[in-house]
Amino acid sequence: MNSKRPKLPSTLCLCNALRQATRAVSRLYDEELRSTGLRTTQFSLLRRLRRVGEVRQRDLGELTSLDETTLTRNLRHLIDAGWIAIRPGEDRREKFIRLTDGGAAKLEEAEPAWERAQDRLRSRMSKQTWTNLLEQLLPELTQLAEAA
Repeated sequence: MNSKRPKLPSTLCLCNALRQATRAVSRLYDEELRSTGLRTTQFSLLRRLRRVGEVRQRDLGELTSLDETTLTRNLRHLIDAGWIAIRPGEDRREKFIRLTDGGAAKLEEAEPAWERAQDRLRSRMSKQTWTNLLEQLLPELTQLAEAA
């Protein structure tokens, strides 16, 4: 994004190329979200919970492609802040997660910052590239990797 940065050499490793792109994109979103007290990962989890309602933690992990340890670590701050609530299921190992009213308010507060990040990236690529990435290439890659 910064025109003063040197051009990065291409890599023949898909994993490294995706991780590098993800870190750069996450930095941009985190920069915009910083004033809200949320990180991109936290914002994404709150949004997902708003969409799906109450969900088992295991299912939330599958929906977000996060392993149990990473998901638990990412949920900890949201629980401590009161933005999500957890209740036990019938099986003591089962946990149900839901967005709280405070979480919904935090999400609403953070959405303009998220929109600014979206706009910053969207303005730097063609509409076709943006659409292809979000609607075709990245979802397909996610499915292929999970099936492999």
